[in-house]
Amino acid sequence: MADDASGSGTSIMFLLSSTLVLALGALIGWYILSKQSAAISQKSLAIASGTTISQPKNTVVITGPMGSGKTSLWCHLRFPATSASSAAPRTQTSMAINAARIDEGRAYLVDVPGHQKFRFDRDTQLKAARAVVFMVDSVQVARDIRATAETLYDVLANASVQENECPVLVLCNKQDDALALPNVRVKEMLEEEIDGLRGSRQAGLDSLQGTVDDDAAVEEKAGDYLGIDGKKFVFEDLCHPVQFNESSMVIGHDAGGLEQVERWISESLHT
Repeated sequence: MADDASGSGTSIMFLLSSTLVLALGALIGWYILSKQSAAISQKSLAIASGTTISQPKNTVVITGPMGSGKTSLWCHLRFPATSASSAAPRTQTSMAINAARIDEGRAYLVDVPGHQKFRFDRDTQLKAARAVVFMVDSVQVARDIRATAETLYDVLANASVQENECPVLVLCNKQDDALALPNVRVKEMLEEEIDGLRGSRQAGLDSLQGTVDDDAAVEEKAGDYLGIDGKKFVFEDLCHPVQFNESSMVIGHDAGGLEQVERWISESLHT
């Protein structure tokens, strides 16, 4: 009986120790990510206020709606050796900015969460972007088409993206799911939705005209109109190239179409 009690006590102590180690590891990981996110956010604030900060000239921004797979893509591209024949580790909806150099430093990859509170950070990161990867959930896109199109519209109409003619890759993710829509269909749906948004946004700007301040706001937003006036919106009419690809983060690096993403990033940074 004494031996049983002793063994039981040892097991409990072992479990407690293991739990403590795991909790400590999780806490350290959270602390590192939060510090990294805070540093990038502070950098965004400094840039917006006019403070000069050296920005990488090879920045690739990953953006898009929440839950579309942005952080999974970032993990795949950050650790290609470990994901070449396997799926990326399961991730949760990210509430922190992730950033790292990849491809032996030839690209600086920034993953911006899709939550609205990171909109300022996204727009700031786009100022330095040489390329943008916009992630779409191909399974939920039909249900969320309005919000997805609005977010993509904001990216495409961004002054820095337009001025720099920044190439944009719309990556239709989760293609392993039987309910996923092909990239051709996603493209058609987004074009139709953006065409409608274009008209409603223009009507909103027209209603502002009348005062000096309002006219200044209208002039500032004049570049928000995408495509050619009087013609149905198509991505081919934009001043910067927009490409549509498909991907899956759960069937491995090569099979999931990530090799094409890497090639697109490399070509975009060297044009």
